[in-house]
Formats: sequence, C-alpha cells, structure tokens
Amino acid sequence: MNKLMTLITLALFSFIFTGCGGSNNPPGVGQGIVSPPLACDVISQKQFIFDVMHDTYLWYDEVPNIDIADFDTINETLDALRAPLDRFSFITTIEANDNFFEEGTFEGFGFRAIINSTRDAYLLGYVFDDSPSGDAGWQRTDRITAINGIPAATIIAGDGLSAALSELEAEDTATFTIATIDEVAMAQVLTKALVTMNTVLVSEVVQTDNQTIGYVALSSFIENTSNEFSDAVDLLAASNVTELVLDLRYNGGGRVRASNDVASYISGSNTAGFNYTKTIHNDKYLSSNNNTPFNNFTNALSLNRVYVLTTGSTCSASEQVINSLSPFVEVIQIGGTTCGKPVGMYGKEFCDQIILPIEFQSVNHNDQGDYFNGLIADCSEIDDLTHGFAEVEESMFSAAIYHMDNAQCRRSPTGKTTATTQKNFYQENWNPQTQVN
Repeated sequence: MNKLMTLITLALFSFIFTGCGGSNNPPGVGQGIVSPPLACDVISQKQFIFDVMHDTYLWYDEVPNIDIADFDTINETLDALRAPLDRFSFITTIEANDNFFEEGTFEGFGFRAIINSTRDAYLLGYVFDDSPSGDAGWQRTDRITAINGIPAATIIAGDGLSAALSELEAEDTATFTIATIDEVAMAQVLTKALVTMNTVLVSEVVQTDNQTIGYVALSSFIENTSNEFSDAVDLLAASNVTELVLDLRYNGGGRVRASNDVASYISGSNTAGFNYTKTIHNDKYLSSNNNTPFNNFTNALSLNRVYVLTTGSTCSASEQVINSLSPFVEVIQIGGTTCGKPVGMYGKEFCDQIILPIEFQSVNHNDQGDYFNGLIADCSEIDDLTHGFAEVEESMFSAAIYHMDNAQCRRSPTGKTTATTQKNFYQENWNPQTQVN
C-alpha cells in the first residue's frame, strides 16, 4: 500500500465518485477492460469474476492463483480470489443494490438487531420509522426473545437472524416475541414489506448545565442522507448549538459523496479549499486517481470540534468522515475501534447482479488513510442498549458530555479490537444491506 500512496501526485484529472457500497461508475473511470459475460451460465460468470479481480481490483497483483473449476459458485470463486487485506468485496443483485443505496428502500421488517451478551436475545439497535417494526411501536431498548415460537437463543446458535428471515417473501408474516426494558412481553405479528429508511435516526438538541448539544445519529450514507442531514443542520443552527455529537456507531458506510456532504456541513469554512478525499487506484489505472474537495454549504455549522460515537460496526464512509475531518477539526472519538475499511468500490454489473470488488483506497488531504486495523477511540465506552439515542444517561453520550465538561476521558481507552475478530466478522457481514432486517 505504501507504493500506492506515493502515486497520488500522478493524478491527471478529477471526477465525482459515488460510493463505498454502490455502483454508478463515473464514465471512463475505473470501468476496466473486462466486459460482462455473453452467457450467464455459472462457468461464464465465474470467469467474469476472475477477470475483474485481475483488472480493476486494487490488489490484483496479490490475487491467489486458482482454478475456477475448483469452485461451485461465483461467491466461492470471489472468496478464493480475495487478497489478504480484503474482507469487503461482495456480490449482490443490481436491484437490491440500487434500491438500498439509491432509493433508500429494502424488503424487510425495518430494524437493526444485536446479539446480547448472554446470547439469548436480540437487542434492537434502532428501528426505521417507515417500517413494519416502526409501525408496531418497537424502540431501541426493546429486545426480541423468540420468532415464530423459536427461542432467540436457538436462532443465535444456528444460522442466525438473517437466515431465519431471509426466506420470507413480501407480505409473508412472522410472529415476534418482544420484551420491553420494563420486562413487558408481547407477541406481535409483523408483515414483511417495503421499508423506507430514514438515515437520520435521531436529530435532537440536548441542553445540559454547561452545553447546548446537537445530537445526530446516522444509520448509513445513501442518496437521501444529504437532504436529511441538511434539515438536521438547520435545526441545530437555529438552536445555536455549541457542541455536536455525531453518532455513527452502527453506520456501515455507503456513498462517498453523501459522507462528504455530512463532513462539509460540520466543518464549513474550516475546510474551504481543501480536499475531502484523494482516491488511489491500482497501477493499471493511475490516470483515474483524483482529488475530491469538501463542499461549500451556506448553512454549514463551521464547528471547530465534533464528537463521533463509534463501534466495530462504524465502517467505510463513516471512517472517511473521521479521517477527512481530522486535519481541520478536532475529532473526539468515543466508543470502540472502527472496522478498518479505508477502501471502496465502483461495481461491475453482470447477469442481473453486481460485483463490488475493492477498487480504490481513500486518503485525506494530508495523505493519511492506512487504517486497516480501524480508528481507535480516544475515550473507550460500551454500546449502551438500555437507553435510547440522545439520552444523557446512555454511556457513549454521557462520556462525550463528560469530556466536554472536563477535557478528559471518563476512563482510559482499552485499545483496539483484534484484527482477527474484526476480519472474521466483517468478511461475512460488512455489506450494509445485511445489517438490517
């Protein structure tokens, strides 16, 4: 990667790229020389995957030497072709990819679930407003103890929640046993339907004894995010907030331009004329290297400091916000080490599917961006699922408030999550589309 980093000065022209999780390739940039297969039999599709990974893939020169005949499926073929650092490349359908990142929709129940420490329940990280679970009144502090009469512990010990729900079609129903924070249990029948994501999960102004704090929680970076965040900024500006807490604890990334918008609204005049990101491709596509500046918004907050809440689920474009703001704004990171994805993809369509191989690395204005082991929190805190977002008793938020008042952490950082643990988890689970049900 160091060799690639030195090539940034060779950039010949600029373009606007659209994401760490989506497609929409900019014309003439990163398209590569590989054409989609003329036939969609498995052999032809495996050959296409093989060829792409030897063309625009960032680590094409580290791809293992394999015989595609040894693998039954295209996903097995892709897994076999990954370079050692790659736990992110994936294949999905064009429809699912476009719906999620462009339209902000998916078929499901509309919640993010997290396994509890005793592995006998799913805790709700968040619930989308316009969704079956949102309509049912679910909230962050609730937990799922059973689905269709099967205990959550059994589902967790088996193939997991996504597998348990993935076979359901739109209009199919499932019975969820829900328990509230007050231990009120109920069985609710929900119908799988089209979910419209609100990426701004919470936008609130919190008044403490010493601060007027703006609090915004973002679930992902998609096409809708920029407008939603702009509305949140107007609310914060009207309240004359003195501090901002940006909650990215579950944000797996998405569109780079949406993350640029969010960062630009925060930094405002502090980043005028500077680069949000520099994009580096493999040595076959040096002419595609480019710089993307911060945006200039008249309603930007122009803050000198921002608190960012993170966990191991904070990934990709979320990490880019932290990394790109850091040279210009004081970024205080509260929570845990992020996932470690300073790379992104454009995507190649084939046979109603799209492969999203890692095709570029991003660095900030100062050429920093080699955080494959994640960005370490300044102040270490746990994800407190016994409180809602923006509640001052919630551990991450209260730690941020403590730092505002005392200019120090409430407790010392515990160090980064091991790379092995993160690699095993994100190799299967990074795709933001698999994080919500």
